[in-house]
Amino acid sequence: MTKIVSQSIKRRSFLKAGSAFAASTLFAPSIIGRAAAAETITLLTWETYQEPEWVKEWEAANEGVKLKPVIISSLDEVFAQLQSGAIKPDVIYSEASTAGRLKKAGQIEAFDIAKVPHIANVLPALNWKDPLSVDGVLMGIPLHWGTQPLMYNADTLKEPPMTWAALWDKSYQGKVSTFDDATVNIPMVALYVGAKDPFNLTEEEFTRVTDALRELRSQVRVITRGFDDATNLYASGEAVIGYCHLVSVVNSLKKKKLNFAYTLPKEGTPSWIEGTYVTPQGQRDIVYKFLNDTMSLEWQARFMEFSGSNGILTSEGARKAGLSEEFLQTTNILDADSPALKENLVFFKEPEDVERRIQIWNDFLAGTL
Repeated sequence: MTKIVSQSIKRRSFLKAGSAFAASTLFAPSIIGRAAAAETITLLTWETYQEPEWVKEWEAANEGVKLKPVIISSLDEVFAQLQSGAIKPDVIYSEASTAGRLKKAGQIEAFDIAKVPHIANVLPALNWKDPLSVDGVLMGIPLHWGTQPLMYNADTLKEPPMTWAALWDKSYQGKVSTFDDATVNIPMVALYVGAKDPFNLTEEEFTRVTDALRELRSQVRVITRGFDDATNLYASGEAVIGYCHLVSVVNSLKKKKLNFAYTLPKEGTPSWIEGTYVTPQGQRDIVYKFLNDTMSLEWQARFMEFSGSNGILTSEGARKAGLSEEFLQTTNILDADSPALKENLVFFKEPEDVERRIQIWNDFLAGTL
């Protein structure tokens, strides 16, 4: 019987702490002159994005400007804060699939990319403009990205599984795991059944996805609700293969001296981009200067090292900024050196019917599909 681990964690509580990257010349290149006194840039942001010491450093280098990070812990909270009107941010950090909703609500405006020359540091394999555009208009830039691949116990599976079909392999019945998230699982299943667009399913494709989920249920013994839950599940041997919420789960297992790995299946790998958006009131030169500084090699390297994130740098840029080979091995950055990666990544987009997908997933959880 499928069981759901009840422990829940915040979206980024898995992010590990590390040493801050020294950046004495971090803000030397300036787009504009000294800003007007007492100007404030309000950020609707997440833990690890702008640590207090980084904020102080930037403020010292940009006299008269204050950064005001407002920390949120879920995508639902992003919209709740904006709808309440209590927070009027200049910058919003939110996953790429929310760009359309934010634009429709009038919360963000077109991004002036000409004011962020450090955008040149983004790795070419990251096809970010399409996911961060709405109706052909660029609404944001990437802060970092990640994949949700197929993970497995390399001691149990002697050959790397290169297809999502492995999750339906009866050899692993009762040893498969996934995590409780409708918006992430259904695109993976849609890729498995061959849907043309995993975010815009036809009625026939919805039927195939539903049938595949019904079949998957007998394969899955545990559905997790957190990164620690997943790590403990695989470490205990209760699962040997599954849909990986983030490669940090695999890295945590490796640190425990357990032989786990991940693959990017041939059907495509669901992937996400954290978008950086500017609101109507944020369309100011000093705001764009701040965003440009956060796209520098130095800032990105420090953020990546502290958070364990992929950031947006190439492996060459990451090495130039001082990140170690050992660190790079814990990320998707080296994957990005492969020319095939760009075609394999399937970035999340706003789906055709969120409520329908959630209902299908809830029926899967309840065993009533």
